[in-house]
Amino acid sequence: MGTVNETTGRWVALDLSREHVLAAAHAGRLDAAALTRATVARMMAALTLNPAPRDPVQHLQAAHAEARDHLVRLTDHDPTIEVRAALGSWTYTPRKALRRVLDHVLDHLNQIDQWLAWRRDGVTPRPTDGWAPSQMTLAEDRLPLAANDLDAWLWRIDQATRLFTQRIESLSNDQLDWQPPDGGWPLRRVAHHVARDEVFYAASLDDALPEHAMSRYTEASRRLDERLRAGQMRGEDTSIVYAHLYGAPRTLEEVVREVLMVESGLLENAA
Repeated sequence: MGTVNETTGRWVALDLSREHVLAAAHAGRLDAAALTRATVARMMAALTLNPAPRDPVQHLQAAHAEARDHLVRLTDHDPTIEVRAALGSWTYTPRKALRRVLDHVLDHLNQIDQWLAWRRDGVTPRPTDGWAPSQMTLAEDRLPLAANDLDAWLWRIDQATRLFTQRIESLSNDQLDWQPPDGGWPLRRVAHHVARDEVFYAASLDDALPEHAMSRYTEASRRLDERLRAGQMRGEDTSIVYAHLYGAPRTLEEVVREVLMVESGLLENAA
């Protein structure tokens, strides 16, 4: 972690960058696509700075509990309306959020066995097939979601998450930290990624940003500022990790630096 002066300086720079981005957008020098990229950078940073248990099993357990708080409320949302998520242009309906949570856990549950065989026997993994990504909305994703339908989905998600967590818990530190020869993710990172994504998909409707581009950026900035202040007050805590949506650990300073890099690049190329 950097010194107090270094950290304060970066956060002042982050505030200035926000003002420059907003000014450029108001003046028409920053188009909608560029403002969306800035919004995604700030929301990704805010998601990363949600503190998680450093132990991957504890993170999976905590994430599932948090995700379930959102999933049980999915019947409160209109199943016919596709809500744009906080990151990029992906859209979600209640059923699509449920599908993405379940598919994601099952996909990475299969990955555990493939990684173990890769390490033990040198068997090159084969990507799983059959699940639909977030970019795709299926016809069934727009169907109504009754309470008994939701209960059935939750049962499947609970069982899949339990199995994934048990498999991670059964692994040694060597197995969790084994680095695949192609530079792929160790299973410890995969576990943090699964935990992060479960909450992201589950909360996609509850935590949606405003639709107006400028308002989305402003709200993303507010959420990031809130997480940064909490992180500063928390200080050093070896029991937690700031895990990126893709599972990689970050420091407060790294998160701020990544946002500044994205926004400085956008401002340099502004019309």
